[in-house]
Amino acid sequence: MVLVPEFPRRLLREQSHSWNLLGVAATPGVTMDSTATYVRTDGGGFWACSMSDVSLSGSGALRGKERQKISTLLWRAVRQVCDGCVNKIVVPRNDALFRPWPRGLAHTFGLEGPHSDESMFDDDAGYYQSVIDIVCDGAAALRATSMDIAINYAGDLVGGESFSIDHPVSGWRLYEIATVVYSDDDRATITFNPPLREAIEADDALEFDRPRCTMRLATPSAMDLSVRPWTFNTASVDFLEAPVS
Repeated sequence: MVLVPEFPRRLLREQSHSWNLLGVAATPGVTMDSTATYVRTDGGGFWACSMSDVSLSGSGALRGKERQKISTLLWRAVRQVCDGCVNKIVVPRNDALFRPWPRGLAHTFGLEGPHSDESMFDDDAGYYQSVIDIVCDGAAALRATSMDIAINYAGDLVGGESFSIDHPVSGWRLYEIATVVYSDDDRATITFNPPLREAIEADDALEFDRPRCTMRLATPSAMDLSVRPWTFNTASVDFLEAPVS
């Protein structure tokens, strides 16, 4: 599988974002009692992501104009990597508040370690290691919308949480939980959407710490940038889930 670049953490500084499943539903018509039955005709829908007013003031050790310069150049570089709607990019869902962190770790963002000399990357990030440990408890078929899970280390699941699976062919794909039924403290059955993009095996990892999805720009102009010289700037971007190869 070709390595797909990831949208940089330095640019995950949006004022607001939306992640929604887009799809198509059809109805055969209205019945005698004026009710209508709808059925999905889109295979379960596909993800759309909008990030609004992304701050280009950056973070870390850099300050002022230099920080703005680096972040703006990074934005320009990423849009060239995306090449309009041609190339794929992995986009994280930036909503740490809603993840099932284990008790006592409600505000963590995963474990980050330094280089061997104790230094971090330029944006103050380190090497990332997930905290939440949830795996598939038995195989699940292509297009399944439910699975059994084994909960090795996590907080309570209540529904609404998102997770990702790094599929061998289609790469990172995003799912959102509908219902959770516990069989005991360490096992549960979940339902979710969209349907699985690929079959998965027992013990395959579900990524809850940093859910993400393989996407493309929604339009060739989706990362257009207007800059006001000598001041801090913001930008916005729209993505659509990339088709499964």
